[in-house]
Amino acid sequence: MKIIVSHDVDHLYSCDHWFRDLFFPKLWIRESLNLLKNRITAKEWFSRCTSCFSKKINYIPELLEFDLKNGVPSTFFFGMSQGLGMSYRPEEAREMIQFVRNHGFSVGVHGICYDSQQGIQKEKNTFKELMGFEPDGIRMHYVRFNENTFRYLDEAGYGFDSTEFDKTIGCSILDPYLIEKMWEFPVCVMDTYLPYNFEEAKHITLQRLKDAETKGCQWFTVLMHDVNYCDAYDAYKKWYEWFIHYCAEQGFEMKSFIDAINELG
Repeated sequence: MKIIVSHDVDHLYSCDHWFRDLFFPKLWIRESLNLLKNRITAKEWFSRCTSCFSKKINYIPELLEFDLKNGVPSTFFFGMSQGLGMSYRPEEAREMIQFVRNHGFSVGVHGICYDSQQGIQKEKNTFKELMGFEPDGIRMHYVRFNENTFRYLDEAGYGFDSTEFDKTIGCSILDPYLIEKMWEFPVCVMDTYLPYNFEEAKHITLQRLKDAETKGCQWFTVLMHDVNYCDAYDAYKKWYEWFIHYCAEQGFEMKSFIDAINELG
């Protein structure tokens, strides 16, 4: 089986949320409830709630370093519009996008607009105007899509999308498939749809891999948010590192979306 890893960049800096949204107040309430329900430790609660005082709340350099060391040709998706807690502006992401690309990784759009051809095209054009090159692909924020989304993405000229995801069961165990000229890569496992418990997350992931093998799938797409690659979200960080090492032990090949498209023809 061949593994494709990607990372959604939902946040960059704490100031992205100052006077722009209610991200931090919502986080304080959510994480306080998690603490009261014994879902997280006091240390994790403190780290999460005080993140508003940190300059950066992304862990792109740390995740990039781990992927480099372990031969993971991952793709990072950056927002070109704002919404649903993703509040940084395109120009604020330029330096980080170039940083990721300079290290040999693919970069794409983390889309907000999913129900308008005009809106989808605008985000793609914004990326190209900002960076001077085309995005490698796209994934919609919160994996939102409707019956027209994939057709709109194909018409916008995207080579691939990785948005299909069944939120009711927390996965979409399917091989990539063509939509006209665009390849769709369903998300097989996503960090935030796993239990915040390392052993449980590990167990579910192994079951997803088994399901994929039973179905005869040749490709397995995984999503890990960079914001969770830190001690404040230790269970997810441990899960991701375990998964990458497990794939190496099993002899699974690590591929990028672009690698996959070239192989799929």
